[in-house]
Amino acid sequence: MRRRTRLWLGRSATLGVALLAGATAHAETRRPALPAPAANADAAADYDERRAAAGRLLVVSRFRARQAVLIKDAIRAAESELTENCLDRAATGRDMKPCQAFVSPSAGTRARLAASESAILDDLMAASQTIYARRFTAAELDEIARFFRTTVGQRYALTSPQLLNEVQSRKREIVRRYLSAATAADTKGSQR
Repeated sequence: MRRRTRLWLGRSATLGVALLAGATAHAETRRPALPAPAANADAAADYDERRAAAGRLLVVSRFRARQAVLIKDAIRAAESELTENCLDRAATGRDMKPCQAFVSPSAGTRARLAASESAILDDLMAASQTIYARRFTAAELDEIARFFRTTVGQRYALTSPQLLNEVQSRKREIVRRYLSAATAADTKGSQR
């Protein structure tokens, strides 16, 4: 297990580079927005209103800036997942070629990854606009946007990345504590 952890820690940074390289390739072939959920013209018009309202909300709530702060955590989470997948491949003796690009990314890959952050945020904005439009009416989205125009709403928009980071960090600590306690019972049982 220690060897596996060392491998994970040693390779996680380079995996992030490869992940962003893939995101760059994806950004170059950006998919169109998801289609409206209904086929009739009235529902499609309503959906267009919802998407427009969602767009206004995302702008006033500083969604892009908040996500830019959180993107590093998303990259680390993806790195962790990709590392785990590569370690599983190694443990089962499968082909490691798909993992090799993660281990030693080129300078070009690193540069493309760094340059792709704006495209990642563009894709996230478009996807989020669709997601919000599917969940809320245009009037509801406008009401939420009004909140973000208030002093408290602006303060929330500015501090939410830090709040979310703190909550995620605390969540990891709490889960680790419970996981350690749960596995301690197994460890004590196997020592008998």
